[in-house]
Amino acid sequence: MDRVIYFDICSICMLLAILVSMLLRKMHRGRLNRAFLQLGIVLILSCVFDILRALPYTGTALETSVLFKFIMGYIFIFLRAIQMPILIRIYALMSGSWSRIKSDPKLAILYFGPLIAFLGFCYSNFFTQRIFYYTLTDDSVCYVRGDLMTVYDYFGFYFMIFSLVQLFVIRKRLSVEKFLSMLLVYPVNVAAILIQDMYPELMTAMFGASLSMLILAFFVFRPDESIDIETGLSSYIPFENDVENIILSKRNAMIVFAKISNDSEIRSLTDIRVYRRVLHSAGDTLVKERYKGLLASTDLYYLRGGLYAMIVQGRFDRNLVLKQMEKLNRRYSQGFSEDGFDLQLEMCVCSVDIPKDIASKDELLKFSERIQNLIEPGKPVVYSEISFDREFVILNSIDNIIEDAIKHDRFEMYYQPIYSLKEKKYKCAEALIRLNSPEFGSIPPAVFIPAAEKTGRIVNIGDFVIKDVCRFLSEHTPEDLGVDYIEVNLSIIQCMQADMAEKIKYYMKEYRIESSWINFEITETAADGAYERVLETMNAMSAEGLKFSLDDYGSGYSNLHRVMSFPYKVIKLDKTLTDEAVDPAKRRILGEAINLIKSMGAHIVVEGVESKEVSDWFEEQGCDFIQGFYYAKPMSEAEYVEFMGQSKS
Repeated sequence: MDRVIYFDICSICMLLAILVSMLLRKMHRGRLNRAFLQLGIVLILSCVFDILRALPYTGTALETSVLFKFIMGYIFIFLRAIQMPILIRIYALMSGSWSRIKSDPKLAILYFGPLIAFLGFCYSNFFTQRIFYYTLTDDSVCYVRGDLMTVYDYFGFYFMIFSLVQLFVIRKRLSVEKFLSMLLVYPVNVAAILIQDMYPELMTAMFGASLSMLILAFFVFRPDESIDIETGLSSYIPFENDVENIILSKRNAMIVFAKISNDSEIRSLTDIRVYRRVLHSAGDTLVKERYKGLLASTDLYYLRGGLYAMIVQGRFDRNLVLKQMEKLNRRYSQGFSEDGFDLQLEMCVCSVDIPKDIASKDELLKFSERIQNLIEPGKPVVYSEISFDREFVILNSIDNIIEDAIKHDRFEMYYQPIYSLKEKKYKCAEALIRLNSPEFGSIPPAVFIPAAEKTGRIVNIGDFVIKDVCRFLSEHTPEDLGVDYIEVNLSIIQCMQADMAEKIKYYMKEYRIESSWINFEITETAADGAYERVLETMNAMSAEGLKFSLDDYGSGYSNLHRVMSFPYKVIKLDKTLTDEAVDPAKRRILGEAINLIKSMGAHIVVEGVESKEVSDWFEEQGCDFIQGFYYAKPMSEAEYVEFMGQSKS
């Protein structure tokens, strides 16, 4: 019977394309990727020997060689036997249970026991020929199934069930797409095997296995998710998954972080091409140093922003890892030369023991983001050596603190009076939010506002600010306070909300607030970062009679064209500019900036004034308002009402 080998040929082409694609994308690093490559190689070899045992070899000496066909078939059944166990290892690496399978006696017996028995059973066929054999009939070699071939199939069925159990173990850690793709492997293989059993001349079994690998490569092992293009290392997503698997499986591991603390400086000094080469060189250094020692098992990652990570697990010498950290740091301190740039890397290297030091994935990720703020470059440290003060604890817990504050109304509005230099009295005030944590006390906006912007909770906080200021003005009108309006800050995320104008209109209507009672502040950097959307929001709010101030002028890269295109009535000089007024050499430039703003027809508020000398100088320049500790500090609602009552008397 002539057998159709085209399915195997197609399988080889398909598998080679997958392997070449993975190698070109540098998906050969990491235990999981290596296991997937191993499966691909085994499948290719299986297809090759499947073809070699099926070819008729007509007109050659091999046409009647029983021994040659038997050896080819013998190698094939060995390769076929290890395919499903490799798939089990892949799923176990994905779930983080591979180390447990190796160390737990019960799991080890369930996996390695049948595997050894299976391979031994295959080996026995060399002597017994009870699984399969070949006979010479009518000048042709025929394949014959032995009486123990059913046992061979049972072993294969056992490992298929074992791998299916592994898949359901990691079900909750997979997206629906990935889970269904991995589940699809089983009906594809079963269908291919059944077709070959019904039509032996069609060699579809290996085609089914190869098609399964294509499904896994396309939907599960996607390079856009798992590999960082700039460095060739594993990316942030597999790092998160691997850390979570380590923690859930209660294994011990050491994670070494290496952070380029001057990453932003290097990026600004070089072009993007050179910067990427530096990142790649730094990653290659990590790869080379990893192999200079007897580290048990290491996986390398590039997380982002100049941050690298190495996970060391299994049986490893902790002291050896620490020595590797020292070598790594010395190599980085030598710097890199790229396209005429001699670049010195300032590296922060730190190791963390899991779960001894940190037992939570979220805590570990937060720690990794703040490494350069906790340790000095050039001196590798271990986690236990780091001094954790109140600020560090707050930074690592800020998301939970903000969530708790939103849930239990722990925010409070403060008001800082703004002094009119022309009228010699307080004419307005800026509303400032404060967070009062029962555990950590008062937390400054500079800490919780950036964190809230990252998570999107700034929308909830912004809604509270607008609503509470409206409530305050409904109880104490500007006329009662003796002011013209209250200034309220808007974040960039609020400015980008399409319904922002409608939301403000709703709150003002609810509390019967006039549009002239509130003036909204937008920071210079916010306006510059989302120009079109911010302008659209401001125009919609202006249509409701609302007015705006440009806050923190001078803190970013001011674009006069954009500044003039926004409907600002007030421009506030940032404290960084205010501080320049103490330097006589810089006063001339500052004075010219003030004259330029005045020519635009906007009022000027000077922020951060802390002395009479500075206040007098800005008054001489014709500025309109002063805001700062020299006149009044931020105060609670009750204190502000009392303060304004006293200032009127």
